[in-house]
Amino acid sequence: MCVCLVFEMTSLNNTLDDSTQQTVAEITSLDDVVQRCGGLGRFQWLQYCFLSLVHISAGLAAYYYVYGAGEPDHRCKLPRSIWPNDDQYNPVNTTYQSLINDFIPESNGKWDQCHLYDSMNLTHNLILCSNGWIFDRTILGLTFTEEMNLVCHDKSKKSLLSTVVQVGGFLVLIAGILSDRFGRKKTLLLTSILIFTICFLTQVTLQWIQMTIALKYKQILFIC
Repeated sequence: MCVCLVFEMTSLNNTLDDSTQQTVAEITSLDDVVQRCGGLGRFQWLQYCFLSLVHISAGLAAYYYVYGAGEPDHRCKLPRSIWPNDDQYNPVNTTYQSLINDFIPESNGKWDQCHLYDSMNLTHNLILCSNGWIFDRTILGLTFTEEMNLVCHDKSKKSLLSTVVQVGGFLVLIAGILSDRFGRKKTLLLTSILIFTICFLTQVTLQWIQMTIALKYKQILFIC
């Protein structure tokens, strides 16, 4: 606004008095304009923190999807008749290692993530992971993908989360309509506080409140 005022005053220089012309002449750079508009004070800090709520909210949702719903390395869990305590991705001894190599196919140095050999069939036909999966927690730790087994034939459910996030972005289109009807300041204030509150409470409930896996999945769909 100050910049526009300076240019307007400059263009109408002939109609201004001597004192105003001297003021305009003293403003020679953008820094001068900013100083005349006001330095970094309490009002600017409040506006900065308030506008950051939108970015913080988006970061909370994106963080959980990237890390919480990440897909670590995994393999089929061995049948109990073969190895009753198969609960670690990396084998702890040579016997454990040999059993994994015998019952899980390997390709390019990695175990198959969705198939294992049928232990009841001498021909070693490949079957789906009927006993569940074992995940590598070295990098991501316990993830929502592991809790709900969103891998192999259920991998599309995790893709649905990403799709809902992208579709939810189109709701921004109604912000213009609401701004025209209720005012931009009021619309920005209400939507920013609402989005931040929902994202923050969702992260708290997902991390520290016990609930079923199905309820967690529905809650993530809601926040997306």
